[in-house]
Amino acid sequence: MKNRILKLLFASVVLLAANSCEKTESPTYDGGQSLAYFNGSTANLEVVIDDQGELNFPVGSSTISESARTVNISVVEEDTTADMQNYSFDSVVTIPAGEYFGEFTVTGIDNTVETTPEVITFKIDSFSGGVVSTETLEVSMFQVCPIPSDYFVGSYLIEQISAEVDGPTLSDGTIVNVSIPNGSAAQRVFETETYPLYCSGTFITFPINLVCGEFIVPLTDTACRCTDATDWFGPATTPNTYDLNASDDVLEITFSDDRKSDCGPTAQTTYRFTKQ
Repeated sequence: MKNRILKLLFASVVLLAANSCEKTESPTYDGGQSLAYFNGSTANLEVVIDDQGELNFPVGSSTISESARTVNISVVEEDTTADMQNYSFDSVVTIPAGEYFGEFTVTGIDNTVETTPEVITFKIDSFSGGVVSTETLEVSMFQVCPIPSDYFVGSYLIEQISAEVDGPTLSDGTIVNVSIPNGSAAQRVFETETYPLYCSGTFITFPINLVCGEFIVPLTDTACRCTDATDWFGPATTPNTYDLNASDDVLEITFSDDRKSDCGPTAQTTYRFTKQ
């Protein structure tokens, strides 16, 4: 435990130093050509049970042009676990003249989609206006059931009711605003610190998927880590359940904490949400 504390303290100093120098820039590359890229690396595709779902994802260019340009996209088969009968996608995306972004559409079809996420990995093959980024887009596709828009939404007091590991994991004892992100029917998000005793003031958007009766926390990065911040949080070993016919005044949600054992052993962390 002492070693974990020292590592987290060191990580918070490094994180603050990195944040002080961080700035947002367009992708850089050699040759002076325009670069086509996915505007992000991960996304969720919610497929309504016995129906469909659609994901619209931005594909960008580092420059604008007076004429429309096309981006060719394909599936990375070796990094894809989803059955091809359950999805279709635009293999050619157009970036309109005078615009930085075009829209890439992936459609999920519930032939054999399950609530456990399956992955579709996409890559950019070519760009009529220049060169392409080698970064891929990983889409997690899973089955969802319809959720009322007022369920698990609003102000909630969050409290950690599982054992703490060198302090609370999230903003324990605070009131957060749980909301529905754009383009999602079955996800809730809220802003929270991660490991506030060591990285106070570093916030993330924490997502929770409502998947046909279960609360599933998707793979999520942390703002406070020892070395590797990626995919820090994830689904619980035994997820908590919800009942749309019952009250949403008090809910409990469990998730896997430090999945890669970056600072210490992976923990199953539970938070109680009490509506205010």
